[in-house]
Amino acid sequence: MIETAIDKIRSECLSFGEKSLHMETYRQYYDLSFQEGLHDYGYITTSGFDLFVQQFRPPVCKERVFLLHGYLDHAGSLNKTIRMLVENHYEVIVYDLPGHGLSSGERLTINSFEEYFHTAKGIFDFFFKDVSPLLVAHSTGGAIALTLVKNKDASFSKMVLVAPLFRPHLWRLSKIGLFITRPFLKDLRRVFSRNSGDEAYLAFTKQDPLQEKMLPVSWLKALGNWLQLENNQPYEDIRFLMIQGSGDRTVNVGYGEKRVKSIYLIAKS
Repeated sequence: MIETAIDKIRSECLSFGEKSLHMETYRQYYDLSFQEGLHDYGYITTSGFDLFVQQFRPPVCKERVFLLHGYLDHAGSLNKTIRMLVENHYEVIVYDLPGHGLSSGERLTINSFEEYFHTAKGIFDFFFKDVSPLLVAHSTGGAIALTLVKNKDASFSKMVLVAPLFRPHLWRLSKIGLFITRPFLKDLRRVFSRNSGDEAYLAFTKQDPLQEKMLPVSWLKALGNWLQLENNQPYEDIRFLMIQGSGDRTVNVGYGEKRVKSIYLIAKS
């Protein structure tokens, strides 16, 4: 059972590079088994968190990719992306964000977005200290990656941001709701939105045991604090490809596109 394997992997908390008898169940469930190549995994401790990291290495590797998932997801959620990259001879480094997947931390929340940035830098330094890998990042992962680059904590040879988080959909309404409910409401029941045209993916996500069913209000507070600190300084040296679905109801599409054009002067969308 996948639930048993997840509990065992968490309780073992094996360091990166050690082998668990329970990982094959994880690989089979998330369709991350490959006939060829190497799969290393395990926990790396950084900034107070035990982060579950995976490294997929094809027999022939042409480049390395740092892959960052978004809020609510985990590495297994990106199984199709990982498979596509590995089968096209890209090495993939991916980890579960704090509070997500197999990583430690209170589920789906964070005291400050700085904890996302510091832990991402820790993983980047572990694998890419003296190189500039490719980057593929989704949603909150995109916000993390951009912050690393702006702070000169990481560099990437090329960047692909998929629906990067600049502001959530209906954020102003969410802020009003947060102000009203925060004194007495700690969690919201998650509604699984139809954020994809892939019906199989939507069905799988609903039954995925690593997809939490309750959303902490405290995460919205941390998000709001981070958004208030974001500056409007233009950057002429940060280039990335932005992929954004026009029907997205997770991030504010219009705001994101305007911000990219005004802040990141040479980016492409």
